[in-house]
Amino acid sequence: PILTSAFKPYGLNRPREQRFYEGEKLNLQRKTMMPSFTFTDFPCYVSRAFLILKPEDIDLKYLAGILNSELSYFVFYFTGKKQGEQLQIDKKPLLNFPIHVPENKNENNLSEKIIEYVDLILKAKKELKTVRLEQERKILEKKIQRYEKEVNEYVYRMYDLSEDDINTIRTNLF
Repeated sequence: PILTSAFKPYGLNRPREQRFYEGEKLNLQRKTMMPSFTFTDFPCYVSRAFLILKPEDIDLKYLAGILNSELSYFVFYFTGKKQGEQLQIDKKPLLNFPIHVPENKNENNLSEKIIEYVDLILKAKKELKTVRLEQERKILEKKIQRYEKEVNEYVYRMYDLSEDDINTIRTNLF
């Protein structure tokens, strides 16, 4: 028998189709201090504390770059739901987030750069799991920070934000 109560051990809140757990997707912990959309391309089974995003009309790495940016944090922080100090990112805040779809060659180039840096971040984080020397770890962590900074810059350009807008975002969050 399948347990269907969310209150009993191992109970299912709502059954989901197998396809949601397999293939490329973004996973997000619903209640979090800072948005962290994780790109996975392998079977990944998560509890109901996570959301699974699998849109078919947008590149998931591009979407990961946008949703993990300083801009998305700012938007979720000031317009989204909160539970205490934590952000509660669920369906409504995600649907209200303005995902910019590239409309011209320049914007396509920006989206490709975002994807390129997301790939570099994923590769560096994978390497980070295998390093043993503290010095190597520090070098990789600095690389990841530099790549994340680049993603933020490309996201700001994609949304055509001014230096004043960027400064407002950075001074109100960090």
